[in-house]
Amino acid sequence: MPGNVTSIGAKSPRIRAGRTGSCRSRAHRFGGLLALAVVFGTASLDGAAQAQQFPAANLAARQQQLLQATLAEPQNLDIAFEYAMVSAQIGDHEAAIGTLERMLVYAPGLPRVQLELGVLYMRLGAKDMARNYFESAISGPNVPPEVTQRVNYFLAAIAEQEAPAKVSGLLTAGVRGQSNANAAPESRIINLNGTAFTLDDAGTGKADINAFLSANVRFSYDLASQGDRLEADLIFYGARYGDISRLDTEMAEITFGPSFNLARFGIDDARLGIYGIANGIRLDGANYSGGFGAGARVAMNLSERAGLLARVEVRHSWFNDTVKQPNLSDRAGYAVRIASGYQYRLTETFTARLTLLGDVVTANKAYKSNTASGFSAGGTYRFSSPFRLSAAPWSVDVEGGYLYRAYNEPDRLINRNRAQRDNEGWLRSSLTMPLGEGKTAIGLSGELRRQQSNYDLNDYTNASGMLSVMRRF
Repeated sequence: MPGNVTSIGAKSPRIRAGRTGSCRSRAHRFGGLLALAVVFGTASLDGAAQAQQFPAANLAARQQQLLQATLAEPQNLDIAFEYAMVSAQIGDHEAAIGTLERMLVYAPGLPRVQLELGVLYMRLGAKDMARNYFESAISGPNVPPEVTQRVNYFLAAIAEQEAPAKVSGLLTAGVRGQSNANAAPESRIINLNGTAFTLDDAGTGKADINAFLSANVRFSYDLASQGDRLEADLIFYGARYGDISRLDTEMAEITFGPSFNLARFGIDDARLGIYGIANGIRLDGANYSGGFGAGARVAMNLSERAGLLARVEVRHSWFNDTVKQPNLSDRAGYAVRIASGYQYRLTETFTARLTLLGDVVTANKAYKSNTASGFSAGGTYRFSSPFRLSAAPWSVDVEGGYLYRAYNEPDRLINRNRAQRDNEGWLRSSLTMPLGEGKTAIGLSGELRRQQSNYDLNDYTNASGMLSVMRRF
C-alpha cells in the first residue's frame, strides 16, 4: 500500500454521495422484497393432523394399507375416514372423495364427512358442489359447534371468491438488526486510483436496528369476460433506524392493468397480465427518486405440482440531487428487468423453486450504466404447528442466490482504467408461524449477504436478523 494516506471527509461529496446512494438503493430494494416475499400456508383438512402422524415418504404405503383394510371391512367408517384423509394428504382427491361419498351411503347426513367433502370440492374449484355439501353439513340436528364454525368460514370464503370486486393483502410490522446497515466497507483504508485514502466514520460499515412497516394490497375486479380481471397492486415500505437516520425510508409503488385468462387460446391454468408502474422513494425526509414504467407477466400451472411465473419490466427513473448527495441524477435513466421463476412441489410438505434474474440499466452517466444476471434457489417445508397454535401449517424457507453486475465504464474518481465489477451472494432462512386460523403469523428470519467488488467502496458483508408480525386480509 502506498505510504501516502489521505483523509476523505467533507471535501469528497461525490464519493460519499455514491456510497450513500448505493446503500440507500439496497435499503429500499429490501423493503419491496419484504412486502412481496412473506407467504402463509393454506389451511389443511380437519383430518390432516391425523394423516401427518406418518412421515410424508410413508403416506403412500399407509394409503395402501388402509385401502386393503377398507376392502376387508367396508362398513368400518373409522378406517374409511382415515383412508380418505391420507388420500387427500397425498393429493389423491379422487380416492378421498369417492370414499367419503360411499360413507354417506352407509351413514347419511354425517356433518363431519359432508364438511370434508365440501373442502375437497372447494380445493378442486367446484364451488357449487362444495356449497351444497357445506349447507348439508349444518342442515341437520346436533351439528358439532366446530363443524358449524368451519362451514361458516368456508361459505364466507366462497361468497368472497364469487364477488366481482376483491381486496386482499398482507400487513407486516417488525424490527431488524444488521451488522452493516449502511452496506459500507469494514476498513477505513480504501484505494482510489492507486492512492490510499482514509474514510471518515460515516463511510464505514455500522451496525444498527430499525423498525419497519410494510403493506402489500391487491385489488381485483372480475370483468365477467372469460375470466379476465383488472388488477392493481400497492406496495408500501417504511423504516426508521436507531442511529443512522439518513437511512430512514419511505417507499411506495403501484401497478395497474388487465389480467387475461389464456384458456381462450387453449392454455389452461394460465394468465397474462399487462400493467403500468409508478413509484416513489423518500430518504432521510427528502425526495430521493421516482419512476414509471410498464410490464408483462405470465403465470401458469404446468401440472398439479409445477408452476411458472415470468415477468419483464421497463422502468424509467429519475433521482433528486441534494446538498448531501449532489450527483444522484447520474443514476437517472432506463432499466429493463427480467425474472423467471419455476417451482415444483416434490412432496405434500416440500416445494422447491429456482429463479433466474436479469437487469440492464442505462443511466445518464455511463459509469452508472450496468448489466446484471443471477439466480436464486430455495425451498419451503411445511409442517403441522407443534404447539397446536394454528390450523394452518408452519413453514421453514431457505434460499441462496448469486448476482453478477458489470458497469459499462470506469468511475474515473475511483479507478481510471477498470469499470466496477460486483459479485453478490446471499443465504437467507425464515420461519413463519401462523396463529389461529392462519391469518396472523409471527416470522423469524436471518440473512448473510456478501458483495465482493473491485471498487473498495462497494465491498461489504452484512448479517441481519428480523422479527415480524404479519396479518393477512
